[in-house]
Amino acid sequence: VTESIENKWLTEGPKSQEFLDHLREFTGSKYAVLAPNGTLGLFLGLLALEIPPGSEIIIPNFTFFASASSAIFAGLTPIFIDVDEQTFNIDVNKIESAITSRTKAIVAQHTFGLPCNIDEIRKLADSRGLIVIEDATHALGGFKDNKPVGSLADVSFFSTDHTKTISTHLGGIAATNDHKLAEKIRKIQLQSPYLSDFNVRQILLTFM
Repeated sequence: VTESIENKWLTEGPKSQEFLDHLREFTGSKYAVLAPNGTLGLFLGLLALEIPPGSEIIIPNFTFFASASSAIFAGLTPIFIDVDEQTFNIDVNKIESAITSRTKAIVAQHTFGLPCNIDEIRKLADSRGLIVIEDATHALGGFKDNKPVGSLADVSFFSTDHTKTISTHLGGIAATNDHKLAEKIRKIQLQSPYLSDFNVRQILLTFM
């Protein structure tokens, strides 16, 4: 921290990039973008995915409220699914019956750091043409079948606030293996005016 201050870096700089490089190597994600917190990491991912407003997104009913509020901010409708009483992760057996023609995505949350059955969720999502979003806010450092969490979905997000595995006091990360998606996330995070390939209207409507 002292070194960053002495070098007059008040925003993202070499230390931020070094942190992201370590995270990408550790999780196996090809791309990672910083966010102010995990909530906004999810929000960045949802905007970049360009899910049509009014679409439904399946979310476990035992979660931090930001999972739902981020979806609402992005113009989506959260659909809550019961969790397994033993793991507190989403009950995979109850997902399919909640899928409708408006469903576009499923949030696979690793509650309290315990990896969920994301392989089963991905299999179901792939069969129905749905996006999988990995909520790894509690699970940095976790593994599922010898694969690090945070690289097992279309887009993943982490939190590094004061209650998480690694703390930067406040902070979050959006991660993906999709280059184009990562570029969109980065452009939105930078509030870039050069969003010719992105639905700017969707962003503006979010804040109206």
